[in-house]
Amino acid sequence: SSYNSGKELVDAVKTEVEYISPVDFQKILSSGDKYYLIDCRESEEFNMACIQGAVSVPRGILEDEIANQAPSKRVPLYIYCDNGDRSVLAASVLPSLKYSCVKVIEGGFDAWQQAFPDLVENNPVRGAVKKTVAAPSGGCGG
Repeated sequence: SSYNSGKELVDAVKTEVEYISPVDFQKILSSGDKYYLIDCRESEEFNMACIQGAVSVPRGILEDEIANQAPSKRVPLYIYCDNGDRSVLAASVLPSLKYSCVKVIEGGFDAWQQAFPDLVENNPVRGAVKKTVAAPSGGCGG
């Protein structure tokens, strides 16, 4: 198939991917089940805030980086961006990389933030990727 625009491609792919609602994903988050949660927004967006526990794999490097962040292809993989378009495109290629259970979080980060503001991680720090000015922290460093 060929498409006249990126939007046309996204609209077509939207019918091929599976979705999970923020409410249903929140149940998985608290279930203790194994899963991967992939944020495919740009790192600048991720560094401001993400869904609690998410790992950043920007859409542009997804195919190269996904195996490092989600090594087991049988573990359910949930993916989101800000509103759904990038994650739909990302989710559409993951089955060809042998991921067997891929779902897009409906409405992306925007919908999640509205539904579960207490399950948003602000300024997430993962590994040594991001340098920040040290600030006093309360509780455990995670």
